[in-house]
Amino acid sequence: MNPITFEGILCGVEAETSVDVSNLMVYLAQIPDPRAARGVRYRLVDLLTLLVLAKLGGEDSLRGMAEWVKLRGSELVQLLNLPRNSLPHQTTYERMLAKLDVEVVEQQVGAYFAAHSPAEGTINIDGKTLRGSIPAGETQGVHLLSAYATRPGVVLQQCEVDGKANEISTAPQLLASLDLRGKLVTGDAMFTQRSLCDQIVTASGDYLLAVKANQPHLLEAIAESFLPPPPNHGYPQPPLPTASAETVTKGHGRLVYRFLDAHSHLVDYLDWPHLAQVFRLQRIRQDPKTGLLNYELCFGITSAAHDQMPPECLLDQTRQHWHIENRLHYVRDVTFHEDACQIRHTKRQTILAALNNLAIGLIRQCDFDFVPDARRYFDLHYQEAYQLLCS
Repeated sequence: MNPITFEGILCGVEAETSVDVSNLMVYLAQIPDPRAARGVRYRLVDLLTLLVLAKLGGEDSLRGMAEWVKLRGSELVQLLNLPRNSLPHQTTYERMLAKLDVEVVEQQVGAYFAAHSPAEGTINIDGKTLRGSIPAGETQGVHLLSAYATRPGVVLQQCEVDGKANEISTAPQLLASLDLRGKLVTGDAMFTQRSLCDQIVTASGDYLLAVKANQPHLLEAIAESFLPPPPNHGYPQPPLPTASAETVTKGHGRLVYRFLDAHSHLVDYLDWPHLAQVFRLQRIRQDPKTGLLNYELCFGITSAAHDQMPPECLLDQTRQHWHIENRLHYVRDVTFHEDACQIRHTKRQTILAALNNLAIGLIRQCDFDFVPDARRYFDLHYQEAYQLLCS
């Protein structure tokens, strides 16, 4: 594939060659600049690039990012071929972020990662509240619903919702913007909705969802299917489902035993869209110091058939769903200090959250074991960080 030149994109010059989908700068350059042309000293793509480089370099606040850029002034001017020797002030970034279209930014970031995601894989959907956006005396702030691809470890799309209760109504919009062909969509019990399951399978995907009390009849039927029937004298006892898988893991000082069994006996009985299997998952956690045991029982459904998704795969996929918490939300909170951000302007906070997703996704493409290690490395080798954006 022959990429068009970066200068050609910025100048709006039409090129006969096709766009290189591996170049992040191409996607950033397609974000329209909402600022008035008069008085603009820095191109929008340059401002976004500087913010991403500062994010990769370990800075999270706008003040810290602006200072990070200024301390590397002459080198960054030469690296980005900026038209001015001076670099933007913090207020320049603030005004720019306040005017940007959040949806367009999310679409471009998601489109870049979607071009790199494999044709098949798992997409986790889950929500997260930006706690720094909660006004004093209130309990609700900016709430974002994300679609996270587990294999490349990137956010494919992110939408803002009004609150936790509205994730159900936002999920169809989120999934409609994604290519679900060959994908397995996982989510917690909140997303176990008939219309959402039908939408996923209609889009040539599959679902794997937990079932809890929000679907009482479905939960009761699945739970009863795993119980032995009452004895009937004179007739043999029917066998219980035998397709099962189990794992034993040790981590964080805990010993965890997981046992999953599944069957398809309820496919013709339950009136649920595209249902292929139901499963029961049992977890037993043991504290090695005290020896105390914690037992957890949960149920779920999937549209993937047994030959496509045997119990071993079901058990693995139920564990992978938590990647969105452990590898995305936890990293944004602890490493990128997202919840500690005190910017009250909701649009700025939302765009900075999108830039956090972008930085995490870029780091996942590199050979780093830990995200903090990558940020320390790019703090010194910011030229390599820039090449990561351009290649």
